Amino acid sequence: MDNIKLKHLVQNHLRAVFMLAVLFSVFTANAQRIGLKTNALYWAAMSPNLGVELRVNRHLTFNFEGTYSFLNVGKNDVNAIMFTPEMRYWFSARPQAGHFIGLAGIGANYDITKDQACHKGDAFGAGLTYGYSFVLSRHWSLEATIGAGQVYRHEKSYAKGSAEPEQVNVKKWQWAPIKVGATFVYIIK
Repeated sequence: MDNIKLKHLVQNHLRAVFMLAVLFSVFTANAQRIGLKTNALYWAAMSPNLGVELRVNRHLTFNFEGTYSFLNVGKNDVNAIMFTPEMRYWFSARPQAGHFIGLAGIGANYDITKDQACHKGDAFGAGLTYGYSFVLSRHWSLEATIGAGQVYRHEKSYAKGSAEPEQVNVKKWQWAPIKVGATFVYIIK
């Protein structure tokens, strides 16, 4: 591994640690209901992830998820870190059960090589989500989620083997899926 890739990998890890520290520092000890979660679909894509959901009242929760991707298959190489905060409105009288809609944000830093194209940069955006939480037991549930929205890409795009541009050469908004999940949730309180 050359020094540039090692430096980028260390920067991604430091960003992940920083984001997790910020994530856990905003939680209050008196939260009435806390769910720890992990998305099985992201794990299947070699993207370790962790999330926390806090109940605000009977119908509102705040959901925070962080993901780190490292996939190297054939000519495809992905290194990315993503953070998705979300505010959810639950339609059922029981919090964190049944149908919900959400307003989600997304922030990501990525370095992707696909076939002969390289993309290195940041993305951020927001969109709407829909989901359903299946209650499995008192402490466990399974959540299905899907969402789409607008994402702004700010990246350096170049052909593999050529020099990386000094300036960002792609700056654009686009519609994109911002969330998909089959998530296992453990309710602490």
